[in-house]
Amino acid sequence: MLPKWKGEAKDDNLVGLIPFLEYIYTMQYGDVRKIIKSFEGKHIPTEFARREAIARAEFNKQLEAQGGKGGGLGMLSSLLGLKPSNLSLMVAPEGEENPTEAFAKGKMLQDLARERGQRNYELLEKEIRENGEKWLKEEAEMQEKAQKEAMKSMQSSFTGWFGLQQEKGDEAGSAQPPPSEKKL
Repeated sequence: MLPKWKGEAKDDNLVGLIPFLEYIYTMQYGDVRKIIKSFEGKHIPTEFARREAIARAEFNKQLEAQGGKGGGLGMLSSLLGLKPSNLSLMVAPEGEENPTEAFAKGKMLQDLARERGQRNYELLEKEIRENGEKWLKEEAEMQEKAQKEAMKSMQSSFTGWFGLQQEKGDEAGSAQPPPSEKKL
């Protein structure tokens, strides 16, 4: 399915799978093996792009025929040669375009998924820029605390172990005099 990575910086095979993986995720397939099998013997990124282009052209053709009203998700999947197991429409989060309106504008489901993914990535990146140093400092403090606790636990284990042996030696020594001091 994917050639072995040989450490080449220009190898973009994995990146090429992103649109396909986004689609698989968006359609919420229970078992992706059937979908992958439909690409058997083909380069998945190239074949998926081909299928997507055909689906987009057909989607736009049907959209025009319906007078700008969005088509169904079933049509989209069948155009891609796939049968989704769960086509529940996602409720658009605040600030995101309603799927029905987006379809009417010619957007396909995977367009919405890509836009959402990009938006979420940008939000995460912003959080990291704003809080990254604070998070790293907190993580370093937690690691330092854990190391101190581990060292303390290890020291008390050793002291306890040696202390117990010393106590046992003292008890044995006080109960019986050393062999050289025994009286006959």
